[in-house]
Amino acid sequence: MTPAKFYFSETSVHQELLKFIPADAKVVLELGCGNDMIASQYKQINPNCYYIGIESNPELPKNYAAQVDRILVGNIQENISTLNISPKTVDCLIYGLNLMAIANPTEILKYSQSCLKNDAQILAIVPNIQYWGRIINLLKGNWENSEIVRHWFSLETLKSCFATAGLQIYEVQTRGEKGEEFEKFLQFAQPLVDGLGLDRKKFATQTAAEYFIVRATNSLIPPRRLLIQTIIMDPKVCGTVRVWEPDRFSATIPGVRTISTVKTANLNVGLPQEEKVFIWQRTILNYPSDFHQLKSLLQKNYLIVAEIDDNPLRRPEYAENNYLSYRGCHCVQTSTDSLAKFLRQYNSNVIVFQNQLSKILPLSEHTFSHNNYLNIFFGAVNRQADWKEIMPIINQILSDYQDKIRVKVIHDELFFKSLNTANKEFYPFCAYDKYLEILGTCDIGLLPLNDNQINQMKSDLKFLECAGYGVAVLASATVYQNSIIDGETGLIYYSLSDFARKFRQLIIDKNLRKRIVNQAYNWVKNNRLLCQYYRQRRDWYLQMRDELPRLNEELKNRLPELFY
Repeated sequence: MTPAKFYFSETSVHQELLKFIPADAKVVLELGCGNDMIASQYKQINPNCYYIGIESNPELPKNYAAQVDRILVGNIQENISTLNISPKTVDCLIYGLNLMAIANPTEILKYSQSCLKNDAQILAIVPNIQYWGRIINLLKGNWENSEIVRHWFSLETLKSCFATAGLQIYEVQTRGEKGEEFEKFLQFAQPLVDGLGLDRKKFATQTAAEYFIVRATNSLIPPRRLLIQTIIMDPKVCGTVRVWEPDRFSATIPGVRTISTVKTANLNVGLPQEEKVFIWQRTILNYPSDFHQLKSLLQKNYLIVAEIDDNPLRRPEYAENNYLSYRGCHCVQTSTDSLAKFLRQYNSNVIVFQNQLSKILPLSEHTFSHNNYLNIFFGAVNRQADWKEIMPIINQILSDYQDKIRVKVIHDELFFKSLNTANKEFYPFCAYDKYLEILGTCDIGLLPLNDNQINQMKSDLKFLECAGYGVAVLASATVYQNSIIDGETGLIYYSLSDFARKFRQLIIDKNLRKRIVNQAYNWVKNNRLLCQYYRQRRDWYLQMRDELPRLNEELKNRLPELFY
């Protein structure tokens, strides 16, 4: 049998921790910073966090220092006492691979516990001494150790260590390669396992993990267990902003587990003691043929939620099916107040979760100069009616400034073909990250929306994206006048002549663009990041779970067929 690789990538291991750090932490303390700069990535999610790091390797912090607010270099046991952190101020404590190199890890855990808030979270990556690869290497005499290891952990000793320090482990996730070699190991070890009277299943679980990801809390109160399960029917347009990013943030809350799948769902994934929420994202339920699906959810004690961020009037199928998509759920979540007002005709239990940015990149000087051109951005779905009137003005301005302007268009091929310039680039519909990457290369964004019932229910997400990626916007009054401060965080146009004047103004006046970009960026950073709002979802789901008897009664009044 081929010995397994003994050491795993420190970079990839540290990267694992990023998705568990609470997105709204005010103070983060990381012991053993590593070399992958998770602090810089976390700062994009939560730029207002105060991040402290301790690193024993003097070579690593040279580039790391710029990513954190405070850093100490040296022995962790000696330096942690010199931080002078006020008691009960740290929201998240992160232990990297260093925990196994500490002579008395329990003492470090006890000391750092005094710095933690009552509800603080503790994250740790801990190698597993029982990992099957290590057992094979030890038996073959290949005990290769590239660093000092003073303390190895099994799952049981790990739990004991945290408990002694007064920290409550609420979840342990395992990571490790299994595959064919692991199955061979289990066959090889089976006589020994049986001879020692060990439980085969437990032995397999313990030896499969190369390392543990430990999630603990400073609270003595066990977290309330909540499963947020979503079926995504429109992943391309809004899956990222409305489901995947909120799910990722919600999963950092102790006790919360999130599952999302595209156009299918398994209703048997709930764990004991979990309260369950099922979310229909942009689903058109058929009346009455989909009654059986709703009945299944009710029988399994789900809170049923409809998620919609677009005007239902765009799809006649909603009305044709008697608005079952909203009437057949306990409650509805949406993205704007105007949408919520419309939806309350069919279900009174509606809440607004505005669209937010999940991260924001630092602004830099290159933001204000993209080669020799001013790059104009336009990217949208179903906007032909909104840009038709302004297209002649756009083409006139392109002609007047043809050597200075390049237009980048995503998805709308007709808009692209209508541009009378050779200085243009077309990108087909793309993944959200690619969309943001293209947006970030632009200087001015055009956001036209005609004043009609459908557009009035749209969100201001396009403005948030432009503001977060250093793009000055020229936007319609419809939707955007509720978010943009005209002349401060963007320009609003109220007529065709106003559009023409302000478009030229943005092109000519670099200082105006720079001022707008900076002010819009700071407004979004302080007001519209997901890290500032994501807990609202979990809190509302739990509130609705508590009110389930009332919600079931209301649902029965709307659709008695579901209960017989």
